Amino acid sequence: MEVHKRKPLVFRTAILAAAILAAAGIALLTVRLTEQKPDTDEGLKRLQSLEKADVVRVDQKIQELEAAERAADEAWANRPPNEKFANALVLGDSITQGLSEYGVLDAGRVLAQRGAGVVNGNGEEMRNQTARAKSLAPQVLFLAYGMNDMKVTDQASFLKAYREMLEDLKASLPATKICVNSILPVRQQTAQANPAYANIPQYNEGLRALCEELEILFIDNTDLVKEEYYAGDGIHMSPSYYTDWVNRMAEVAGL
Repeated sequence: MEVHKRKPLVFRTAILAAAILAAAGIALLTVRLTEQKPDTDEGLKRLQSLEKADVVRVDQKIQELEAAERAADEAWANRPPNEKFANALVLGDSITQGLSEYGVLDAGRVLAQRGAGVVNGNGEEMRNQTARAKSLAPQVLFLAYGMNDMKVTDQASFLKAYREMLEDLKASLPATKICVNSILPVRQQTAQANPAYANIPQYNEGLRALCEELEILFIDNTDLVKEEYYAGDGIHMSPSYYTDWVNRMAEVAGL
């Protein structure tokens, strides 16, 4: 038992001795630093001067890099649409046709046909377009359907057909980024004359949810539509809309 009692005593003695030595060392260091204080102050002044100079140089370099980055970003953002869409393809209906008809994109980057829809006309034109897209295998594929489906099908059938198309494209083009454009709103008078168009917001919400489920980009273009952009029928768009639209697609898809 005595042996066990002596161990803590030895341990405490060792700690005390270490503390005394540490205190002595600190005292000695303090004396030496005090003796050398003039040299230390001068050294600190030189060091601070160098630090300030380094900070100025570093700050200037950062500003130069940031300016170069901004210029590069602006140049990248201001590329012509055809350059941004060099490896992209847009499928859709007569509204989508405006991209090539108004010269916003080359015809080779747009596959669109009047009357195309995911259900309308049994979706035959849409299937022709998606078959062509599979053979071309673009890096980015934009879809813009729905306006022609509003009068011929209910929301559930529309979303079911759209899901089948998206699942088929994902399976056939696993390396392609797929983006779904919203259905554009029509002019208020047009919706009043054709009540089916009043359901466009609900159809878009269904599309958004479907895209989230399938992990596909959904592009809401509703806010791009202005009253002055409508053509006479209150459905199609004037050329001014297409510049905004192509920029929105490029931005969301990261082109």
